[in-house]
Amino acid sequence: MRLVRALALAVVAGLASVVVVAAPADAHTITGVAPTDYRSEVIGVSPRLPGVSVRLLDLGNRVEVVNRGTTDVVILGYQGEPYLRVGPSGSFENTRSPAVVLNKVGATSTTAPTNPAPSGPPVWHRTSEGRSARWRDRRTRWEGPAPPAVKSAPDQRHVVVPQWLIGLRQGTQGATVSGSITYVPGPSPVPWLAVAGLLLVATAGGALVRRWGPALSAAVAVVVAVDVVHSFGIAAASHDAVLVQVGRVVLGGIVATLGWVVGAAAIGPLQDEREAGVIGAAVAGFLLAAFSGVGDFTTLTRSQVPYVFSAGAARAAVAVTMGAGFGLAAAALIVFRRHPELRTEE
Repeated sequence: MRLVRALALAVVAGLASVVVVAAPADAHTITGVAPTDYRSEVIGVSPRLPGVSVRLLDLGNRVEVVNRGTTDVVILGYQGEPYLRVGPSGSFENTRSPAVVLNKVGATSTTAPTNPAPSGPPVWHRTSEGRSARWRDRRTRWEGPAPPAVKSAPDQRHVVVPQWLIGLRQGTQGATVSGSITYVPGPSPVPWLAVAGLLLVATAGGALVRRWGPALSAAVAVVVAVDVVHSFGIAAASHDAVLVQVGRVVLGGIVATLGWVVGAAAIGPLQDEREAGVIGAAVAGFLLAAFSGVGDFTTLTRSQVPYVFSAGAARAAVAVTMGAGFGLAAAALIVFRRHPELRTEE
């Protein structure tokens, strides 16, 4: 069993170093969208176009236009050039539009960069057969340093972009999507850290009861279940295809996935109060607490959270994962100190 302990410690140390080295705000952002204090919203489409709807995804990082009408809708790029086209025949992008490249390489500013004007008529390339177009747009999100008003009064709301505009064209009819970006100060993390602290103490205290195995196995089940829901809740907020969401959760959050597997495998042996179950609970608890808890700490401090449920539910999940996860690691230490006679597995 010493070999098992050594391997478990090596796994924890190696993965913990990955989590610590990575930027905390990026550890569990499965869709690549981090919590923020800037809320982007659509005000409306004027004039209304028949069969056309517009919404923001990923906290304003992406825009979706759905066209269920009989006439194609053209979305205009940063210089008013044809950028995307969507309608009965599918979704297309104009390969001559500068926005095609700019929106794929990411943005460092909310202002449209200076770039050469598109030349010649549009060259349309089909991107899908569906009636919706989704794309990253620099006009609908805030990136970069905080504006002066926010720096001078970070505890107050500020409208930082009173109006952003995206042009549309359906046949000969032009229309404009308008929206705004508002700075909304985030909450204090103190109440959620207090919850995490109480859960840590309560979970660690499970090692002191007479039937500590069932008590700790229940804690493992709770931590794993909460983190599974949390992870899929983040992925579902993107409104992408289910298989895409599953792939992002399983592969994009590989550390959490490993924690789920180890935790699930530990529940049985832990019920029987065996050493392998205690080690598995400690490894799973630590990995999930460090990756999905500490790695998602900005969920506790930012007002806008990428989550399919409420922001409060996301914060509760982080608090539970941190508190009960680290509590399991502490409980394992207590169990080994109090029960040195634990039988080993062959």
